[in-house]
Amino acid sequence: MPDYINDILNHKLFISLVIALSLSGLRLLVVRFIKRKSEVLIDQQRRWIYHTKNITLALILFAVIFIWWPELHQFALSIAAVAVAVVIASKELILCISGTVLRTASGNTSIGDWIEVGDIRGEIIDQNVLATVLQEVNNNGNSYAYTGKTITLPNSLFLVQPIKNLNFMRRFVFHSFDIITEPEVNTFEVKQMVLENIEKYSADFAELGARYHAFIVQRSGMDIPTPTPSVRIATTNIGKSIFSVTFFCPTQQAIELEQKVTEDFLSFFYVRKAALTQQEKGE
Repeated sequence: MPDYINDILNHKLFISLVIALSLSGLRLLVVRFIKRKSEVLIDQQRRWIYHTKNITLALILFAVIFIWWPELHQFALSIAAVAVAVVIASKELILCISGTVLRTASGNTSIGDWIEVGDIRGEIIDQNVLATVLQEVNNNGNSYAYTGKTITLPNSLFLVQPIKNLNFMRRFVFHSFDIITEPEVNTFEVKQMVLENIEKYSADFAELGARYHAFIVQRSGMDIPTPTPSVRIATTNIGKSIFSVTFFCPTQQAIELEQKVTEDFLSFFYVRKAALTQQEKGE
């Protein structure tokens, strides 16, 4: 190979290396500046870091392709015979990139959103071309606490699994649970007590909840249920009473409020049951 070709090739290698190292170093400095001394990153910082990483990667790829375009063009022509094999070998990679394109085009998710993909629920803490990283949220028993586990999803899942955006549940949620008892007292008397106690516990955040509910309705353009608490009474096939309780509350307080309502319910129920038993004995 002539010496001048080697000089050009080495020159391109040197330029590519310098650009890649420079941009990587700049990305490291920008990320460090964004993080500063923060022990826990806020959503806005995560979004800046995410955009910084993707922009830097795009610039490096653009620079390398621009510098090596003649060689890449010739190389592409020379490997036409093995193109099918390359596509098959990189099938998962292509699917991940396609999933990224779909996710970006739909605009359905961003850093900090709560999403549910299949049986997995979590908060998006990082995204890149190939994967999405979630901080897992408990998906059992109507619990909304973080489990402490980090899940990395290949973006190819977005092509085959529906993505549920649960972002509004981060702050307020329609929390529902059932209480099943024997039909030994006046169920509608118990229902009134439960509704009054829920309104009492909701007094501190009722106004904020109403504003947040209005915001959700305006943003989604859908007529979702009102934030008014409700208690529905039904029976099982063996004659037991089912109290289905639903209320709109801050997500972090949902389990605590459920426990309070359940405690009040059972206390009232057994007091009324004891009074009825005593009355029957007196008769």
